[in-house]
Amino acid sequence: MSVLTRNKPLKISKIIFVILFLGTTLDALAQVVPVIKKPFSDEPNSLLLIGNSFMYYNNSMHRPLLGIHNSIHEENIKTRVFYINGSSLSWHDVESYVTNTNIGAFRFNSEDKIVPYEDRSYDIAIMQDCSQCPIHPELSSDFRKYVKEHSKTLRNYNIEPALMMTWAYKDDPSMIEAISTEYTTVGNENNLLVIPAGLAFSRIIQEYPEIELYSDNRHPSPEGTYLAAATIYASVFQSSPAGSPYKYGLEKKTREILQRIAWETFLDYY
Repeated sequence: MSVLTRNKPLKISKIIFVILFLGTTLDALAQVVPVIKKPFSDEPNSLLLIGNSFMYYNNSMHRPLLGIHNSIHEENIKTRVFYINGSSLSWHDVESYVTNTNIGAFRFNSEDKIVPYEDRSYDIAIMQDCSQCPIHPELSSDFRKYVKEHSKTLRNYNIEPALMMTWAYKDDPSMIEAISTEYTTVGNENNLLVIPAGLAFSRIIQEYPEIELYSDNRHPSPEGTYLAAATIYASVFQSSPAGSPYKYGLEKKTREILQRIAWETFLDYY
């Protein structure tokens, strides 16, 4: 009887230890934090956006990105976009985007005269994959493969690669857990800045469900596009978008909420 009495607390302590150990291990696996917390590029002024309809909806994400930045800073930035509808990163020939000398060679001025662009270089290229690609059992390996390949290509031309984390489907908000884990993990593996646009979406959905971020089950509404652009601005320029007067057709109160949430997401993620 005395042996059983002495052994019982020991067994219980072992069980408690195992539970605590497993709990700590699972927490560590569940919480992937970004290694790269700011861009390597100092004061970037030229951005390349590579993606699909998530970026080109609402007349393109680059418009509110430019609007937010240029309304806050005296010096304007420039952007170039390459979108393929329904695409994954495997569809994009990234090397051709940065080596084709005809791309971005000229523009028309107010007098309809051709004006050549003198500087056609890019500081940062922001890539995003299809919503399912990072987490789909048949596509996730391609996500990892092409992030690595495209990042190497861009670096060969002195362009910093970055990723924009996409958002969950409207009818399946829990998708963001796997999406955020995959984007952050792959970003860490390739030393990339990851822009947490998807996490900003989730935060708005939880805190301001009256703001409609979707135009359908997947694509962004103007509010969603603005939120993603504000999150890009915060992550790339390490600055709050709050106070930007750029309207993008949205009411002031809505813009202020989206700007604040983009900044809070930036602070919490990094």
